Amino acid sequence: MNKLLKIGGRALLGAAVCGFSYFAPVSAMDDMAAFREAITMPAKNNTNAYILRESINFYVPVGHAKLEFIAQTKNDSARMSGALDVLLNDEEGGTLTEKIPFYIDQNKKDMTIYYKMGKQWEKFNAPSLAAVLADAIATPTSSDIEKEIAFVKDVKVLRESDTQRTMFVRLDSDKVADAIQEYSEANPADKGTADDKEIQGTFMKWLDTGVRKADIWYMWTVDKTNWQTITQSLDLTGVVRETAKAAMDDKSAQWSPQAEELLSFVAYYSDMKEYTVFLKQEAEKKLELPKEAKKAKLVEDMIADKPTKVGSLR
Repeated sequence: MNKLLKIGGRALLGAAVCGFSYFAPVSAMDDMAAFREAITMPAKNNTNAYILRESINFYVPVGHAKLEFIAQTKNDSARMSGALDVLLNDEEGGTLTEKIPFYIDQNKKDMTIYYKMGKQWEKFNAPSLAAVLADAIATPTSSDIEKEIAFVKDVKVLRESDTQRTMFVRLDSDKVADAIQEYSEANPADKGTADDKEIQGTFMKWLDTGVRKADIWYMWTVDKTNWQTITQSLDLTGVVRETAKAAMDDKSAQWSPQAEELLSFVAYYSDMKEYTVFLKQEAEKKLELPKEAKKAKLVEDMIADKPTKVGSLR
């Protein structure tokens, strides 16, 4: 379970390295133009050093997980501070919980990830995740913007006022899957065992199938006075469910009855959504590295297993 938590947490973090106004109908022929305006205008304004709060919530009948963090980008660097909370209910009526605080410091191609499992802070370096994040936070070129627009299958402007615009955006699943595959090949996993790499490779195969079959969409509200995002919410439920179905359908995979039951929960009853809101500059004080984390132990192989403790997910 410790290995799954770490791989899953890392995927979310790397993952991790994508308001309402008065209602006013907009004609369908104007919707893509409105989206194009919203996505191109920020590059013409100074959006450096913005701060956001992001929450990713995952629910299944036997529990839930929540990844929440505050993040800031400045030029080609970034800081994140947050925690991964996990709660699982067992068949005897008990509850297992785990809270893993973390902090990420990224500077160009260097990244250090700090995390606390139990009482001790540890840290590891993740150069490949840093490379992905550096690309993600860099000021987009006109070519980058056109690639983002190409991911969009259709757009509907839901609300429009003098100061805000809210849009419903549906993505082309095949193009998203192709992009994930391209990033995965260009940025291989950081140091891990051969077993870890095999697990990650198998998961990427399931994920590719899941993304291609899923309906992926997001809601996006922008401030038209400066073209910065106010809120954004991405629905990942389809991706999670279809990925779990791909794992269940994989004839080469051997699942225990308990694992198969959990996969069934995920495949048919899970829910996963991401929500982002942008904050005022005063929130910057929450992005300082925790004092106790400054003495974190360097871990060469962060996937390494540790002894499981009774009553814990580790």
